[in-house]
Amino acid sequence: MTEKPLEGLKVVDFSAVFAGPICTRLLADSGAQVTKVEPPMGGDVIRGPFGMSRLFAHFNAGKTSAAIDLSKPEGARLARKLAAEADVVVENYRPGIMAKFGLDYASLAADCPQLVYCSISGFGQTGPFVHRAAYAPIAHAASGFDATHREVQTDPAAPPPVWSIMVADMLTGAYAQAAILTALLGRSRHGRGDNIDVTMMESMMLMIPGQMQAAQMPEMPRAGAFQPIRTKDGFIMVCIVSDKNLKCLAEALGKPEVAADPRFQLAQRMDNREAFIKEIESWTSRHASDEAERLLNEAGVPCSRYNSPADLLTHPQLIERRSFTEFEDETSRYLVQNAPFKLASCDLATTPSVPALGADTSTLLSPWCSPEELAQLRAAGVLGG
Repeated sequence: MTEKPLEGLKVVDFSAVFAGPICTRLLADSGAQVTKVEPPMGGDVIRGPFGMSRLFAHFNAGKTSAAIDLSKPEGARLARKLAAEADVVVENYRPGIMAKFGLDYASLAADCPQLVYCSISGFGQTGPFVHRAAYAPIAHAASGFDATHREVQTDPAAPPPVWSIMVADMLTGAYAQAAILTALLGRSRHGRGDNIDVTMMESMMLMIPGQMQAAQMPEMPRAGAFQPIRTKDGFIMVCIVSDKNLKCLAEALGKPEVAADPRFQLAQRMDNREAFIKEIESWTSRHASDEAERLLNEAGVPCSRYNSPADLLTHPQLIERRSFTEFEDETSRYLVQNAPFKLASCDLATTPSVPALGADTSTLLSPWCSPEELAQLRAAGVLGG
């Protein structure tokens, strides 16, 4: 098997929770050596009360862990030693915190000009909102993402949507990974590192390009909205985005007149959405979701049933693509999703190993500390593990 594309690349990960860790896990999946730096007391909060959770495994598989208290001068000094040997540093502290530890880009790049340094935050490293706290729901609200969803609800008095998934975290982590790879390519061509500033707010704004343009041109026709289609036993999603889709749908419904109806053409469909949905549901309401999904797809209509997370664990498409790696903890076996991209040259499945808090502290810091010094630093609370 060909070596992974990022083998030999060293990444020091000062991030916690979701956005930073998913970025660095994807780098680890691609072969990078990722060292996660965590506080000795408790580590990353998603480890949970027992020091290891399946959620933590999802975001941190394949990494090593060093438990270092950055607030203590000796801890910050050792963290700087680690960072000085890295190709990439990733952090998602509140802006200004890393500078207090001497771990900001300016401090590290003075001696390491080839360093690629990525900061992830809610609103960025500059600007009037720089010190505002931000979590995914804040980014959803601030970016216009939630307001966009509210605009297409049937009840105009309904509040903005409530999300149980942290879209902003996952999306920002993916953009951070892309930015890091871009900067590394730039370094290979130009010989210099870079300082990356990626924000949750702007990541979410990139999700609503049509609405951003409509805000500048009020007369712009409203974009079509997609909504669940009722079936005999639940709902399916149907997307009609072209004349061909509409013709296929009309044939599947046994109503060729639907394709010719001027109300249902792209420019008018939004204004006649209820009538359009009624036509579709006159057919789907007589079929179970699985049957409707199969028949519509066979007819060339983009359609899917609504899968639950449990459905995905045994989904034939995902099994065929080997989309999960099996892990094992002290209670049972479980699945962790692999990266959503594949390379023909090598296997990018995530490594089924998860570091205990500080498990690799001694090994990672041994170039600068003797065993006796490491023991003293542990006793002083500077190190863990």
